[in-house]
Amino acid sequence: MSDTPKRGRPRKTMEALVKRKIISKNWKEDILEMGREGKALVHIVNYLGVTWDTFYRLKERDTDFLETVNVYQQLSEQWWIDITRRMWQEGNSKHINSNHWSLMMRNMFNERWKDRKDYDLKTDGKPITPNNKIEVEILGLEIQKDEDAKT
Repeated sequence: MSDTPKRGRPRKTMEALVKRKIISKNWKEDILEMGREGKALVHIVNYLGVTWDTFYRLKERDTDFLETVNVYQQLSEQWWIDITRRMWQEGNSKHINSNHWSLMMRNMFNERWKDRKDYDLKTDGKPITPNNKIEVEILGLEIQKDEDAKT
């Protein structure tokens, strides 16, 4: 092992961002509070003062950060659902723009809110598309007789 220092910029980690006083040591609670307010991921990125690439790398490098972001997303999703449910209960559903709400849910929580699921089906190495026909061959029904049964 060499005594020469490593060159290049140090890796960004949550610990390093706190150490350099770029973010508060209470970053977890700050991020969770953003979730409780229904904020989008862009708020976390801006809070950290990093690029989207760095944000995703932080999630890969730091399991504590990843877990915090996952809880944040659950809290944010709950906020969006709760505010809409509250408006329905209070009789204010006419003030809900369902297209906007649906778009927000699909974009902010795209892992759980999709219009459709895409399946990667292939046959003979070629992808199946809606225009393709799928042929099914029924080979036959084989009836097995129970040897012990009385016929």
